[in-house]
Amino acid sequence: MELPEELIALQRFHGHLGVYVTLGLRMGAIGKRRFGHYKGLTATVQSHTEPPMRCVLDGVQFSSGCTMGKGNIALEPGSEPEVAFEKDGRSVRISLRPGWRERIDREMSKDKEIEQSLFYYEIPESEVFDVREG
Repeated sequence: MELPEELIALQRFHGHLGVYVTLGLRMGAIGKRRFGHYKGLTATVQSHTEPPMRCVLDGVQFSSGCTMGKGNIALEPGSEPEVAFEKDGRSVRISLRPGWRERIDREMSKDKEIEQSLFYYEIPESEVFDVREG
């Protein structure tokens, strides 16, 4: 199975592919697209504090430019993966649409992580994410 270069790079960064790191990549890309360069951008990620959901944090770091090292990203405990970006008094909140987390947790499989990552990489944003301004 041929993977897009971005997923290959994400796999190198994170150590493996998986649904939540791939979703984090997509969430971070939305934030970066809305606000441009990471300078002045902050991200607050909500997630379980343990993998696999916590892997969303690496995906957000990878694609948004917000990193733990720069101190412009934070992790807060939460029951659903979500990220809030802020810059220059503007904000956007990205979360999974209702029902997706349950489906992911039910279907997630280490044996199928490549196929599942590719599915979540290619699915239209509007099908899987709620994006709210402010």
